[in-house]
Amino acid sequence: MIKGKEFHNLIGHIFDNDVKGLYNSEQLQVNCPKCQQNDGLSYPDGKYNLEINTAKRVFRCWRCDSPKFSGSLGKLIKIFGTYSDYEIYKTYGYTDYFPFENDNENDEDLTFEVTLPKEIIYFSDIDVSNPNHIEPYVYMVNDRQIERSILIKNKIGFCVDGFYRGRIIIPSFDSENNVNYFISRTYKKNVKPVYLNPKINKNKIIFNENQINWDSTIYIVEGAFEMFSVINAIPQLGTVLSESLFYKLKEIKPQVIIILDPDAIINAISIFQILFNIYVGCEEKIKIVKLKGDDDLDKIRRIHGRKKVLELLYGATLLSVDDFIKMRECEYGSYSK
Repeated sequence: MIKGKEFHNLIGHIFDNDVKGLYNSEQLQVNCPKCQQNDGLSYPDGKYNLEINTAKRVFRCWRCDSPKFSGSLGKLIKIFGTYSDYEIYKTYGYTDYFPFENDNENDEDLTFEVTLPKEIIYFSDIDVSNPNHIEPYVYMVNDRQIERSILIKNKIGFCVDGFYRGRIIIPSFDSENNVNYFISRTYKKNVKPVYLNPKINKNKIIFNENQINWDSTIYIVEGAFEMFSVINAIPQLGTVLSESLFYKLKEIKPQVIIILDPDAIINAISIFQILFNIYVGCEEKIKIVKLKGDDDLDKIRRIHGRKKVLELLYGATLLSVDDFIKMRECEYGSYSK
């Protein structure tokens, strides 16, 4: 019997299943994000120096020495997982993620500097005579149907060499125009993983905050490509509201429209309820778009055009009684699509 196997799903999610021993051992090995940051790498070092013991719920990197990077499993999840990951961890009854004397309490707030791949070529600088440059351009403009002006405005690029070769790079900038994250998506067919992104605590960032107008309607979408379907959109990089975005919305209380993928309707309803509780006296500012079928916002834009996207946005509504029932059924495990 593998002790602590209930945590393997969480660890696999956080480290994109690049975990030695996953589901087969109590002793797991992953690439250390702190080593990656110390070495100035934009990709994992491939040395698997960070070990996790799920039976004892502890971790340690055997390379990081000054200071030593170790502590409880909860601490690791708090730093590198999402808000939802840590909430799931707490459901097992473990809430203290600093139980050891060698834990540095400031580690909770560790933010690793993100640097774009040195091999990045921006679409504003492509060589039209180079077929290696034309391939990613065709993918973005023809296949993904994203206008060249958007590629340039968002400083999107690609790599033909290095660790991220064959990948589109979508950078994110904070309010002071510093890089705080990037999305790396392959433009080649049958390449896995499709996405290869930096390992940082995404709770600490708001994607492309430098382009957000907080005085206008904010659109909360799921992924970076959905962001290109509507102006003033913030991708959550998943289905869970990040801590940073939560506090920003709580402070400013702008108009918000939530529009996640069809298979994430329960998550969208949950986000609506979270914001409803903090928008005291102005709850009408929060609305939701419930997509039908299987297509996400990005695919709807590509197939039906931006006019269809606008029609969906104009149809944003408050939650219905049926939505609350769905949420309750989900909580008790009886909801099915």
